[in-house]
Order: sequence, then C-alpha cells, then structure tokens
Amino acid sequence: MVGPLLLYFFAVTVRQDGTAVRAGCGSDEAVVARLAAGTRVEIRFALADGSACYKVQAGEIAGWVVGSDLAGLDEFERKRRGGALVGESSPPAGQAPVAPQSPETGPAGPKNLTIRTSDPLLERASKLLDANEPRAALDALEPSLRQRPRDAAVLLVAGLAAYRADDLPGALDYWRDSLAVRPNPELEEMYRSVEREARADGSAQKVYGYRFQLRYEGTAVPAEVARTMVSVLDEEFSRVSAELGCQARDRIPVIVQSREAYLRTTGAAAWSGGQYDGRIHVALVEGLSIGPATRRVFAHEIVHACLANLGKWPAWLQEGIAQKLSGDVLDSSSKAELETLIQARAVPKLERLSQSWTRMDDARARVAYHLALAAADALYDGWSGYGIANLLRDPDRLPQVAAELDRRLGL
Repeated sequence: MVGPLLLYFFAVTVRQDGTAVRAGCGSDEAVVARLAAGTRVEIRFALADGSACYKVQAGEIAGWVVGSDLAGLDEFERKRRGGALVGESSPPAGQAPVAPQSPETGPAGPKNLTIRTSDPLLERASKLLDANEPRAALDALEPSLRQRPRDAAVLLVAGLAAYRADDLPGALDYWRDSLAVRPNPELEEMYRSVEREARADGSAQKVYGYRFQLRYEGTAVPAEVARTMVSVLDEEFSRVSAELGCQARDRIPVIVQSREAYLRTTGAAAWSGGQYDGRIHVALVEGLSIGPATRRVFAHEIVHACLANLGKWPAWLQEGIAQKLSGDVLDSSSKAELETLIQARAVPKLERLSQSWTRMDDARARVAYHLALAAADALYDGWSGYGIANLLRDPDRLPQVAAELDRRLGL
C-alpha cells in the first residue's frame, strides 16, 4: 500500500444559497460575491483568534466566509491535524509575520491523496517522491505507463511527480487522463487549482545550476541576474546540506517572480517572502539586487527542502532551523516578550505548536516564530557537540530532545 501523498489543498462546501463572501472577516466588510448552496470552496486560510473566519476560494472568487456558513469543517480540522504541514511561508527579511490577509502557502492548501495499491512500482514511486526525487519517480512509473496507459492510480501519481518536477502542463495531462478513467473529486479540485496556477504564471524562462532548476519571469528578472541567483542557491545549499546532512539527487525547482505574481500564483500569505511545497517559490525582495535579504529567503526555503528530504519533522523544528540557518537572531525586545509570555504560562510546549502556522493571528504567529527560533538556539547550544545532522538521523530521540528544550526554555 502506497502511503499518503501530500498535496496542498482543502475543500468544503457552502451551506446556504446566497452565502456572502466578504473582503474581510467583519460583518461590515464589503460583499465581493455570493455563493449557492453546495458550492465547493477551497479553504486557503483560517484565523485562530476565535472568530471562526476562513479565507476561501471558489473558481476565481476569493474572500472570507464565517465558519457557520461552511459544511465539512470537521473533516478540514481532522486532515489539518493529521497532515504534516511543513515548509510554511517565510517572512520577508527583517519583518515579523503579520495577520494573514491572503491565502495559505501553495497552489492549494494541504491535502492527503492516499492511493491504495499492491503495485510495487507505485510504492517505489511514492518513496522517491517522499525523498524529493520526482524525476526518478517518473522514470520508475514509465513501465506502468506503457503497460497500463489507462490506470487511473498510475496516472495520478505520475501527475504528482510531474507537478513536483515543475512540469505543470505534464501534470495536468496526466491528471486529465486519470479523471477520464475514474472520477475523483479530490483530484478534480487539485487539477483546477494547478490549472489556475499555470494560467496565471508567466515565469517561462529557465536556467540550470548544479542542484537547482530556476524558472523566472523574463520581464522581471534579467538572464544574468537569474544565473547569479542559481549560483547563490547552490552556495546556500552547500552550506545547509553540510550542516544537516541532506542531498539533492534531482534538481530542486525554484520559481522566482515579482511579488505581485508570486502572491497571485501561489496564494501565499501577504507577509510571505518564500515558500516550499515540493518546489521553492520566492518573491523578489530586493528588486534586481541579490543581497542578504535574498540569501535569507533562499536559505530558509532550502532548509525546508533539505528537511523534507530527510523525513517528516514537527513545525517548531522546521521553522526554528530554517530561521537559524538563514541568519535570523532574536533581538532583545523579542526575547523579553517571549520571556514574559513564558513566565505567564501563555506559551505552549513545543510539541503542541500548531502544524499550520498560517492559521495563527499576528500575535500568535510572532510568538510561534520567536519560540521556534529560541528552541533552535537552545538545540544548537545543547546538541552541537553531538551534531544536528546526527540528531536528524535519530528521529526517535526527538521527543526526548523536545522535552529537554521545553525544560531549558521554562515551558
């Protein structure tokens, strides 16, 4: 049986005819559209401030809907808790996360598509995808694609591999053929989501480095700047991989866009500077310059890609190490704020940090990032002699390590 294949997507339905989709969460916010009962919507964001307000998308319509107007939220919460949502957006340099105003990371939110099969080739392809080797996964599927060109499961996994390899047209072709053989509502939603991304994305030019395949907007990024970006990405990967012990057998896709195009095609949070969903997405943060801010975002997302290559990890470890290795430092005011909250018992233990940080409001997101960075600092203080890479090779020790970090941090 092939394990869960993680895609970024959630869908629920509208309860009543005429449900208002608003520009914000307040009842006085402008109504941007009204939806009919039964309309399927993608949940792209959810505020965790007690307001039960969700950012949704239905086709080209995007806006905020109150939870009482949506059916299927229990399933949404169950899958959110069950999925390891890693690689969340990184804040732009020098900027703490702010209240979410835009959809969650990825072309769609987290979703599990579980393919149940005894086919060893599909199982091998799934393992290769888990190891961030989508092209190798496609190669592994080639015999099945030739022998069983109308096998819906094979076509579905092949589409996922193509998507992870940043071949959106290929992914859509595989999924279209899969849906023609066997209807699959979850895949249909994913298909529409990626179709929107492909339609809105004008990043067509490509340049290749040793470990990265960079796709970029020719109108926004000159070719010589793109080539320099690939060199910087390779440098940052060498540094991160030496620290964490990961490899890149396939070139990692990187999409660099203007900030407007980045937000439009990914649906990322308004504070986001970059994200990882099997591919690295980066918004231009310094114009055409490649300075510390660009390196920071590259490094942050490379850490997510690196850790995904090594296994599945809790959110605090993902975000803590991503901040640590991208050069973030807790300033005195952030430390003081965190200390005050810890003393007031207003900070959760590390294992209880939500996996989906984009559901947090401004204050909680800021504290979560600061806590994760403080935990990473303590991790390096206490385990640098043992080696972080060695610790990552021994994931069974992680609960014990987290408990010790809780003690050190006073949680």
